[in-house]
Amino acid sequence: MIETFTHAAEQPGPKLLITGAIHGNETCGPVAINRVLKEIDEGKLKITCGQVTFVPVCNPRAYAENVRFIERNLNRYLVPMAKPDTYEAQLGNILCPMLADCDVLLDIHSTPSGGKPYVFVGPHNPKEYAFAASLGTRWLMTGWEETYANTGRKTETTADVDEGIGTEQVVRMRGKIAALIECGDHNDQAAFEVAYQAIHNALTYLQMTDEKPSPVLQSHLITMSQVYYRTDAGEMTRHWQDFDSVKKGDLIAKRKSGEELRAPADGLVILPHVDADIGQEWFYFGTEAAL
Repeated sequence: MIETFTHAAEQPGPKLLITGAIHGNETCGPVAINRVLKEIDEGKLKITCGQVTFVPVCNPRAYAENVRFIERNLNRYLVPMAKPDTYEAQLGNILCPMLADCDVLLDIHSTPSGGKPYVFVGPHNPKEYAFAASLGTRWLMTGWEETYANTGRKTETTADVDEGIGTEQVVRMRGKIAALIECGDHNDQAAFEVAYQAIHNALTYLQMTDEKPSPVLQSHLITMSQVYYRTDAGEMTRHWQDFDSVKKGDLIAKRKSGEELRAPADGLVILPHVDADIGQEWFYFGTEAAL
């Protein structure tokens, strides 16, 4: 159901897992991964230590149909299930053991709203932050777990923390390093190049090839703090892009019910999905913080 490609060297080293198309309409991962696989097959790139496993397409049906998912978001509730009740839950049962087995994860994504490339990281971990900074972007994003714990989809008494479990969280739970890179707009060719370079940067940073590492850019840290869901056919006040600045009180979106969603503080609009389906994440809010 899920195709994987593993290259292992004789010399010991880290076990790197590189994944693409967790969301089927995010094609820069598969394109970049297949480009690197071709370089390995042609002898242009050699894995000199450790083991790297590539999973170009984690959600095959969604990828074939060019949609985000078939029944539910594969990168939420990513936990093993004794009785998987959706297509994505079946995929999760295949992916979770791979994620649990790796030492380092690079998960490649893109967005529908453009903006700067950036990398999601977890609570402060110097090793993870250094790996993320090596991937080639200037921006690191943290606060994912805390955001879902505080403002995720609500049960009667609290937010549904399990909804925030995705590829990174599965890896971090085991004390390993994980980075999810958002490469840019789905249809921007620049995003494909960001993804390709991130793979090379990950391999060189981990010293798994003989290539020289690229210079590390000065990083900035964004802390995510709130998630907003699209509960009805409301509209955003403009076509927001990732990292668009807002002032406290600025109107970001208005629900059909009339409820106004305003910035809770000076900050940034993150991952806006203007045409999100009802019930899905509409946008996030965050602030820039010291690294």
